[in-house]
Amino acid sequence: MENHQEVLREIERLEARKQYGPALDAAHSGLRKFPRTRPLAKKLAALLEKVQNYPQALALYRQLQEETQQSGGKSELDVVLGIGRCLVRTQQYDQAISLYEQLLPSVPDQPDALTGLAICLRHKGQLANAEDRVNRALASRNDFMPAIHELAEVHIANKEPDRAIPLLEKNIRRPEIYGDSIDLWLSTLEKLKRNRYAQDTLEELVKQYPNTVEFVYGFAVLANRAGEVSLARPAYLKALELSPGNARILYELGVLERTAGRLERSQELMGQALQIKPDNPAALRTYGADRKYEYGDASFKRLNYVAARFTEFTPIEQIHLHYALAKAFEDVGELDTAFRHYGTAGEKKRKLETWNERNAAKLIQMIPRVVTPENLRKSGQTGCQSEIPVFILGMPRSGTSLMEQILSSHPDIFGAGELKFLTGILENIGLAGMRVRMGEEDPVFEYEMNAPWEMRGQRYVDKLVKLAGRDYKRIVDKMPGNYNFVGLIHAILPNAKIIHSRRDPIETCLSCYRIHFAEGHQWTYNLRELGRFYKRYWGLMQYWREKFPGVMYEVNYEDNVADVEGQARKLIDYLGLEWNDNCLEFYNTDRPVKTASVTQVRKPIYTTSTNRWRKYEKYLGPLLEELGDIPAQYEKMLGK
Repeated sequence: MENHQEVLREIERLEARKQYGPALDAAHSGLRKFPRTRPLAKKLAALLEKVQNYPQALALYRQLQEETQQSGGKSELDVVLGIGRCLVRTQQYDQAISLYEQLLPSVPDQPDALTGLAICLRHKGQLANAEDRVNRALASRNDFMPAIHELAEVHIANKEPDRAIPLLEKNIRRPEIYGDSIDLWLSTLEKLKRNRYAQDTLEELVKQYPNTVEFVYGFAVLANRAGEVSLARPAYLKALELSPGNARILYELGVLERTAGRLERSQELMGQALQIKPDNPAALRTYGADRKYEYGDASFKRLNYVAARFTEFTPIEQIHLHYALAKAFEDVGELDTAFRHYGTAGEKKRKLETWNERNAAKLIQMIPRVVTPENLRKSGQTGCQSEIPVFILGMPRSGTSLMEQILSSHPDIFGAGELKFLTGILENIGLAGMRVRMGEEDPVFEYEMNAPWEMRGQRYVDKLVKLAGRDYKRIVDKMPGNYNFVGLIHAILPNAKIIHSRRDPIETCLSCYRIHFAEGHQWTYNLRELGRFYKRYWGLMQYWREKFPGVMYEVNYEDNVADVEGQARKLIDYLGLEWNDNCLEFYNTDRPVKTASVTQVRKPIYTTSTNRWRKYEKYLGPLLEELGDIPAQYEKMLGK
């Protein structure tokens, strides 16, 4: 007959495999069979802690403590420490401080208690006292991971994040990592603009520890964020294999499958994520993006039910809800309500992501002064002669995704997605005795290296080839913002093909305004700033057109819509390749499209997106005022 020891062994076996759901089920079942068995109750409390269900863990620890006191027994240190940790995790700092101050006289060097007290003191702003306590914990046990992590937290609170990174890596570069440390390490490196270092480190750690889900998942997130979808997708799949039923991974893999055009699979994954966490605003927003809401349907009811608890959500979750509601109300024709949600979402997003329009405009103002044909000639350098790179650039939502998908349907072309690698390649580039700063804080080449143009171009090509996974004649980078660097692209990759995608200015801006971008694009959240941004883009493209004639091939979205085959044939000819009929069935291509335009490019060409802004005209006054006569100039380009 099974006894509680066998149940404990089964729980530990499941825990070792990180199957925490089944482990919790086994613990609950074991306690029903063997009620009031302290080892089982302690194990359940510890598991609840591990899965971050701190309120329930705290209640169970307190129950165990009460049972001890009622029986006249001596308090057990592990139970008291469990109460303290859960008090800290539930932000009950005063109660935690009281508990630790009562405990420490009897165990003055106990690292768990000292670390818990340090956390409380840090949250109360007593950083010097917090550092003292955590150093005492480390003096008692120098490998105590919570204390190492807390010292990193103190350094970050003291505005010394660089001191925190090596401490956090002590908790990360090991088979059994400290979960909180990898999250803090990633967020700190992101704030330091060192995502490339983080991604390269995680790639190395994945090779060393291929079954550590935190490494695999972290690499997937960063590769996806860098636009390197071909690396991110297998990593997400591996992470889900290591942690089945993980709502967070299911959601992000669902987003990735959506970008890869597998919309049914994406909806399936989103549905699974919502079954586990039905009130996830990000999943609700994404799930609703590919369906049309109708009054009274189940999706509309669920969205409104979740929105009724609006104040319970974090600021970013509220933003996701605003965009989800805006889409829903737009679908049912309530445009006034929809645009109120778009406006509120934008205002909230801008509060979360600080952005200075004047600072952001400096690069686009500097480029024409520095990147001139004369300065390029004076430099006397030649770039990498590879013909592999193809750049599709322009404003977001201007047809770049459609164009990439048409090209990627050709067997000799690989669509690599929106890569964030070029600015790191170009940072500190030497040009006519100057060093041009792009504002990239994580450059590919050290400043002292003064890497020549050919080396920069070759490194970029190497990256493209790695992402493609096999030989292609052309590899496409469709990062729209590369329009800033047309002259410099031509310098380091003189044989690269540069395609500028253009679309009606109002349609482009409206589409940007109604989309929630995962990161960046802060200029899209205010109609007036959006209009000013577009004007700067318009001026820079005119500069490239005049000063670097013939370097760009320009395509209008409206022409693509009107004559798919004709425009596609011209594009393939521009790339120096033979025509392939697959290019006319681009919506069946199984290639990743990491963009908000994914739904459109998975369908045959449709014309309804070429002049739909008119029904929104009454909401667009500030935008139209800033754009001035640019829409008329664009219509003139189209020959209207």
